[in-house]
Amino acid sequence: MHTPPLRRRLVGSGLGLFTVLIVALGVFVVVSLRASLEDSLEQLLEDRAELALQLQRTNSTEALPARLREVGVPAVVTDADGEVLTVPPPAVPRFGPGPPGRATDVESSQVSRTVDLPDGGRVEVFATRAGVDATVQRVLLLVAVGGVLTIVLAALLLRRATASAMAPLTSMVAATRRTAEGERGQRMRPDDATTELGELARAHDEMLDTLEAALDRAEGAEERTRRFLDDAAHQLRTPISSIRATVESLLSSTDSQQQDRLMAHLVRETSRASRLLRDLLTMARLDTGRPPAHAPVDLRLLCEEEVARARSLAPHLTITLDATDSAVVEADTTGIQEAVANLLDNARRHARTRATVAVTRDDEQAHIEVADDGPGIRDEARELIFERFATLDGHGGSGLGLPIGRSIARAHGGDLRYDHDRFVLSLPVER
Repeated sequence: MHTPPLRRRLVGSGLGLFTVLIVALGVFVVVSLRASLEDSLEQLLEDRAELALQLQRTNSTEALPARLREVGVPAVVTDADGEVLTVPPPAVPRFGPGPPGRATDVESSQVSRTVDLPDGGRVEVFATRAGVDATVQRVLLLVAVGGVLTIVLAALLLRRATASAMAPLTSMVAATRRTAEGERGQRMRPDDATTELGELARAHDEMLDTLEAALDRAEGAEERTRRFLDDAAHQLRTPISSIRATVESLLSSTDSQQQDRLMAHLVRETSRASRLLRDLLTMARLDTGRPPAHAPVDLRLLCEEEVARARSLAPHLTITLDATDSAVVEADTTGIQEAVANLLDNARRHARTRATVAVTRDDEQAHIEVADDGPGIRDEARELIFERFATLDGHGGSGLGLPIGRSIARAHGGDLRYDHDRFVLSLPVER
């Protein structure tokens, strides 16, 4: 990218344009002045010729030269016989100070007009261009000197004006450098975003917004990764330690009954670690904030499948489903299925004899309600249960099922809450 000095270019361009205008104006003034003086000279000749005709009417041709000399009109009078009654006019003084010009100079600058007299003679009146040329030269000199001084003054003023006009760019460069040094929140906030500088300032602010948003996302991803590793290390420590101790006991045991018990315990701990790791990965995926896939999901059919699964896992419980009308939502089938499964797993761990699942809907949302006849949740713990790894009893949960369910619901524009002794999963309905 070519990066010439912008201030120098602006001053040079402005000064060049101003010089062209000054020269054009000077030429126009000089040409106009010369044309005006030429017109005046022509009018002077016409007036002198008219004066000569008037004087001839009251005087004879022989007396006309004397009369013209008296009124100061240089002229050459010729009678009807062709005899020249006067000699050519003497030198005419030029404009400005100084002695009269030489005859040759005057003759070279003289102009004349000839008119015929009524008696057959003619008269030639004269005027000099010396005054015209002197005036034009003087004006030309004044225009040149004044133009040079004006251009010098314009150059000084243009430097100051350009520095003032470029002040927003200087501020933008300073803000960009502070941003590069790690300082956030450097915004130009233009008062008028429709101007050139306003558009540049707005683009600068939008660029910084995008960069800072990307940086926030990167920092958030780093924080989520760190938190995931911390949670995984903390939560998997217990089952892994238990698995290791069980394996060591199994290797040293010779009692077949004890080996069977140790093997059963190993299976349980392995299943617990697997479930915990799966939940951690699910939370990490939800923390990325990626929008879920959307497809039509019939909540009644989904709940029928999950209730059937829960009945097979807990045959001692009576699990009923109340869903007379279908409720179709645009959602991620796997995610909603996991949220409902977590709610039913929670009900299986806490219910005494029965659990119920109900599917309802209104104009805005569809609701899945899961209740059981367990001890319920205290009012002060109704939000605590949705925090990660929060367990209120020793029923073996990892403390991630309900947070996962709420994250899934909120990713779909809904929510999961505990209300009136039951969990309510709400999702926006398809319109």
